[in-house]
Amino acid sequence: MKPFDARGLVAALNGATKEDTDGWIRTKDILPLIGVKTLAGVRGPIARIVKAGFAEVKLITKKNLAYRLSKKFKTWDAAHTAAIELNRFKAPAGWVTLTQYARKQRRTVRGIQYRIDGMDIDTRVYKTPRPVPHYRRTDLDRLLRKAP
Repeated sequence: MKPFDARGLVAALNGATKEDTDGWIRTKDILPLIGVKTLAGVRGPIARIVKAGFAEVKLITKKNLAYRLSKKFKTWDAAHTAAIELNRFKAPAGWVTLTQYARKQRRTVRGIQYRIDGMDIDTRVYKTPRPVPHYRRTDLDRLLRKAP
């Protein structure tokens, strides 16, 4: 006769499965780990983490999924933060917005805009949620060299 397994009984009552012990956790267990309050808001962040390759997904039943964190990360929060940073827009090298350039040069945006207005300077507008014109850093440097 086997001895009574209290841990197994508690795990069975909580709905734990064999996969939980192998590093796989269910969706509802990830909620507090990435800082999401409800199941309704968890699909996007988890999909972003999986798409970035920071976690694996496995189908347990028809509706239930289990996830396992990549060995690159120790916490789900770190993987979530890295996945957000991966998707963040970065302009190509040498292109800056006026706000970024003015902050670095310790000038006002309006002061730089006055100098740009009379010049024929190339701009690019990238497809972002908030499209803002980007300028070549070398063109802006040339303008500020001439300025007093």
